[in-house]
Amino acid sequence: MRKLASTLRFISAYVRLVRNPAQLDVVFKLIGGADGSDQSGAFERFFGRDDVQALIARRMPPLELDLVALRRLPEGTVGRAFAEFIDVRGFDITDLHHHNAVDSSDPVVQVKLHLERSHDLWHVVTGFDTDVAGELGLQAFYLANIDTPVALAILSGGLLNALLRDPADGRRRLEAVAIGWRHGKAARSFMGLDWAALLRRPLAEVRAELGITEAMAVEAGRLGAAPLAAAA
Repeated sequence: MRKLASTLRFISAYVRLVRNPAQLDVVFKLIGGADGSDQSGAFERFFGRDDVQALIARRMPPLELDLVALRRLPEGTVGRAFAEFIDVRGFDITDLHHHNAVDSSDPVVQVKLHLERSHDLWHVVTGFDTDVAGELGLQAFYLANIDTPVALAILSGGLLNALLRDPADGRRRLEAVAIGWRHGKAARSFMGLDWAALLRRPLAEVRAELGITEAMAVEAGRLGAAPLAAAA
């Protein structure tokens, strides 16, 4: 019964995603509806990855992002860049923190929280913007970098939306997917990063350690209206 309910939530979120792939809450509902016991074995393979198992073993507390404190960090740091990213786009930080009342000691919940709360930090570090093409580019990065099954669902939904509702944007979305896949393969795994420890460090330095060159960040950002280049 639990699995059926999870599947229905996933299908409902997927239909909403195809209708409007710009809805961030739909992405989180897809994550919430994902079931680690799916018959395809995709989640079993994902949770069997060494980097995922290492994250679970470390039992890091869920990431907390205090925008007031992050705005005070020096220019060019990851945390300051994140705060500017959120402010420029008018995002509500509370929308990025779901599952506050759940048991974060559960391994599946722990991984979901880790990915969900760091999502916009992935945007900042990789350079992908938050329009539909940028989000699909980042999801392709996710798929290539950590092989998460949810990314494939989001990618298919975003491309199906282009076919049915926005064919004029189809080519740009495909270009973003190609760039994201290539960059995700080239970069070091982002799974299990201690994002809290990275917030005070220079963005350019963190990108370099993760295998994201400035040229890669610019290439990702040029697909949107606001390229996310690191401050010097």
